[in-house]
Amino acid sequence: MGRLQSRLVPPVRLDDNSVGKDGVELKKDPPKFKLKLPKWLLGLLVLGLLAGGGYLAYTQVTTAQRQEARRRIQTVNVERANLPISISANGTVQPERSVNVSPKNSGVLKELLVKEGDRVNTGQILAYMDNSNSQGQLTQAKAQLASAQANLDKLLAGNRPQEIAQAQAQLASAQANLNKLLTGNRPQEIAQAQAQLVSAQANLNKLLTGNRPQEIAQAQAQLVSAQANLNKLLAGNRPQEIAQAQAQLVSAQANLRQTELIFNQNQQLYRAGAISRREVDSSRTSYDTAKAQVEQAKQALNLQQSGTRPEEIAQARAQVEQAKQALNLQQSGTRPEEITQARAQVEQAKQALELQRLGARPEEIAQARAQVMTAEGAMQTVQAQLNDTVIRAPFSGIVTRKFADPGSFVTPTTSGSSVSSATSSSILALASTNQIVAKVAETSIPKIKVGLSVTIEADAYPGQSFQGKVVQVATQSTVEQNVTNFEVKMSLDDPKNLLQVGMNVNVTFNVGTLENALVVPTIAIVRQEQGTGVYLVGQGENRRPRFTPITTGITVDGKTVVVSGVEEGDKVTISFPTGERPASRTPSLIPGMGPQGPGGGGGGGGRRRGGG
Repeated sequence: MGRLQSRLVPPVRLDDNSVGKDGVELKKDPPKFKLKLPKWLLGLLVLGLLAGGGYLAYTQVTTAQRQEARRRIQTVNVERANLPISISANGTVQPERSVNVSPKNSGVLKELLVKEGDRVNTGQILAYMDNSNSQGQLTQAKAQLASAQANLDKLLAGNRPQEIAQAQAQLASAQANLNKLLTGNRPQEIAQAQAQLVSAQANLNKLLTGNRPQEIAQAQAQLVSAQANLNKLLAGNRPQEIAQAQAQLVSAQANLRQTELIFNQNQQLYRAGAISRREVDSSRTSYDTAKAQVEQAKQALNLQQSGTRPEEIAQARAQVEQAKQALNLQQSGTRPEEITQARAQVEQAKQALELQRLGARPEEIAQARAQVMTAEGAMQTVQAQLNDTVIRAPFSGIVTRKFADPGSFVTPTTSGSSVSSATSSSILALASTNQIVAKVAETSIPKIKVGLSVTIEADAYPGQSFQGKVVQVATQSTVEQNVTNFEVKMSLDDPKNLLQVGMNVNVTFNVGTLENALVVPTIAIVRQEQGTGVYLVGQGENRRPRFTPITTGITVDGKTVVVSGVEEGDKVTISFPTGERPASRTPSLIPGMGPQGPGGGGGGGGRRRGGG
């Protein structure tokens, strides 16, 4: 019923200022306008609104990031600095000198005085070789030298007066003999020869036939004696002489028996004490004398029984013949060939006397001097061989290896050879003070001079450095893997001997100082198609970096010298926001700088920190 009633009540229209029943002012609702849109258009509108809002937000964020990135770009000023120029290289520790010590001549090692690790000085004796053969040769050479020297002294001193007098006497004797041959024999000599012949003939006749009749009357007794002597020589001794000798033998034997009996009796009496020792000795002497007389009588009897020997008759015949020949020679005179021989002997004696007076010829003295020099050379050779048996250190150093013991047979070998055939026959290996050997690129060689100081570092001693100086720069290059290097040798100041042979070291050559040079950080350098350059910071609000080509010099410790292109005080960029770093487009052609990757300025190539 209520619902029906409400339908019947007419609607009340209120104005804007109408008041309600309860006195409450009532407002009139505006009239509703309903616009109906398609759903697809409504979605398109929503997407447009979203896209516009996103773009607006992206723009605001990007602008903020760019402003922040510009604030983060790092820059440095182009400045002037004093740069120490140095060149680095790799090297090794090597001995200045290294040899295999061996003898000059093959032989047996007699004594070794050092061991491995010993430090030796120049000339110090290291070992002795067996020198027994050389000692004998030295004695012989000394004797030959003394003989040659004596001969030379004799020639230089000339002949003695006695030698000249002797030559004069020989000449006089030869001259007298020649005169004798030229004048013939004197009558007295012929008469003497005739007398000798008559005497010899008479003696022969006496032996053969006895004396002449005219001599019998004058010397009958001598004839009997001579005949008896001849008969004795021809027929032997007479029976009476033999009987006489036999009688003398019988008498001697009887005397011997008597003295023997007395001697035996005296011995018995001596034993009994009746006589003295002296009387016994006297009887012994008489007994021995009797024995000798018996022996003598026996020999005389034998001689009487044997008669004259045939050789005695032959000797008498020879004497007669010799006397005849002597007489004939005296009567015939001197032969021509004897005179010629005598003349030659006189001339020879004259020449000998003249030589004695003149003394030695210059050629003989020169020859004698040459013989002395030859003997001296032979002795010096042997003396050198003897000295070579004493092995001395050729230089100061350390004994690094020992190859032989006393008693080993060693031979001469190549000094620096390391092959087994060479070291096995050596005595020991000797190495001198260590040095540093490094290979330096050809572009750096002009800056390296003898006497240049260097700093040496070894991986075996981190944090510790050694000093040295350049002592030699090779004049001939070496090419390894198409890289040209020069070998540089340096002295090493290492009093504690910390660095050992074969160690690898890093060498820094202190070339000098480049004063008041215009430099930029090496990392600021980039390569573009326009060339090598840097990015300078612009002016104004944009301040966007711009690429500026430059000409570079050397690079030292991260700084590169700028020859032209920028001025002191200019600001160059050394960093860019991510993605904004300009990329290098060409390889590096600057000495001392290697090629860089994208966006990179480069430092020095290899280990080099300086140099042109």
